[in-house]
Amino acid sequence: MNKSKEASKGTWRSKAKTVFLAMIAEIDMTVLNVINIFVVSRFLGTDGAAAYEVVMPCIMVVCALIAMGYNGVQAVCAKDYGARDLAAFERHKNAGYTWMTVAVAALTLLYALFKAPLLDLLGANDGSAALARFSGECYSAFLFFYLPQSLFSLAVCFLFLEDRRQLLVTNLILYGCILAGNIFVALTRPSMTGFMAVNGIGTALADIYVVLYCLFGGSGGSRVAVTAINLRFKDIREAFFTGLPDFMEYTFVAILYLGENLYVLSRFSESLIAGIGIFEAIDNLPEIICVGFCFLVTGTLGTKVGRLVGASSGGETDEAEKSLVIAAKQLTKGGTLGSLAVSVVLILTARPLVGLFMEGEDAAAMNSAVLLTISCAIGFVFYMLNSELVCYYKVVGAYIPAHIFFFAEALLFPLGFKLLLGELFGVIGFCMGGAAGEIAAFLLNLCIVWRTAGHFPRRLSDFRMEQYLQRAVQKHRISEVSR
Repeated sequence: MNKSKEASKGTWRSKAKTVFLAMIAEIDMTVLNVINIFVVSRFLGTDGAAAYEVVMPCIMVVCALIAMGYNGVQAVCAKDYGARDLAAFERHKNAGYTWMTVAVAALTLLYALFKAPLLDLLGANDGSAALARFSGECYSAFLFFYLPQSLFSLAVCFLFLEDRRQLLVTNLILYGCILAGNIFVALTRPSMTGFMAVNGIGTALADIYVVLYCLFGGSGGSRVAVTAINLRFKDIREAFFTGLPDFMEYTFVAILYLGENLYVLSRFSESLIAGIGIFEAIDNLPEIICVGFCFLVTGTLGTKVGRLVGASSGGETDEAEKSLVIAAKQLTKGGTLGSLAVSVVLILTARPLVGLFMEGEDAAAMNSAVLLTISCAIGFVFYMLNSELVCYYKVVGAYIPAHIFFFAEALLFPLGFKLLLGELFGVIGFCMGGAAGEIAAFLLNLCIVWRTAGHFPRRLSDFRMEQYLQRAVQKHRISEVSR
């Protein structure tokens, strides 16, 4: 009995450690966003917070490219890793690094060349002179951040699979440099350029550490390192289509931010833009949990599906199917209970959290940020469940359902409900539109699974997306025969 209890305790410790490291692997952009909004709102005021929010659509488009890369490559490489197909792992890894670098560098160049028209499109010139100035500084400083961040995001995916201790060390270096840099800027000369430049410098230093680890870290380092330049599309094709839903989600969010900002500037005031910016910082706190959860779901279910797809006998298939079901149940239960706890905490602490970023400087901005935080709390359980489902869609290759869902959840539902309720009930309605959109997205997910399974889903096994799972199995078998 005691041995059983000790084994159970050890299992839960191992799971907790895995969840923590999964969160660490995925939260870099989220944490940096929190830090950025905190320092600009504290030291540059409402104009700084509003300017950061105005530039956010451009930042999100780059994040879309990065998310497509690391989510697609992570899912594909996790399956390779689970099937112990290390040759395929190397091909997909190198193709991910190569294509990510080319794509992000090209987009950064376009941003640099078309700075003025893009800032005008974003609405940077539709407010005060301070808003225009801060927006331009933020836009320019971020140009030096995108490429280092893209390389860092891929590296942590492989560190999670191969050497989680180094994953932790790498992130400690990143956050240590970012925090030290922001403190230095705040104590010397607070400026938008200074605060935003710290992001690029800190990420570049973390990248340098990863390079040193790859050179001197033994076999673990070789799994993370770029070992060849690979521009063959066939080696990035599966990762591209797997990550494409994430790209579309971020792109839809960028359009959502742009639509929100232009609507608010014309219908309400710059204060509400600042409130949205503060809320986005607070929203990143539960987003850290969700992003880490998604990383864990993709890595865990990707490995389980990889084992099922690579099973060579009936016994192995049965064992792999059982392992997949158990993992899905544990993830769903943990995600639901965890998100409920987060929702309660958000509702109880909404106003104190807003006060951390802005101390009564703008009552309208603070009140709107509180309302948006409560709306986030109401929809958070549905957001977590939706995120788990769409991660699984991508793992089994259900790309069309994933695209449909992302369009609805990231753009159609939130923008539609915010504009509709904003016109009906003003600022309160606009703020509550986010929760309404997330609930509607969950209902859409049920309809997608209902159509795929042929009946309304009543059990977890109904969410297996069986036709896509079997298609993946058949594809693998054909690939094995062709070799």
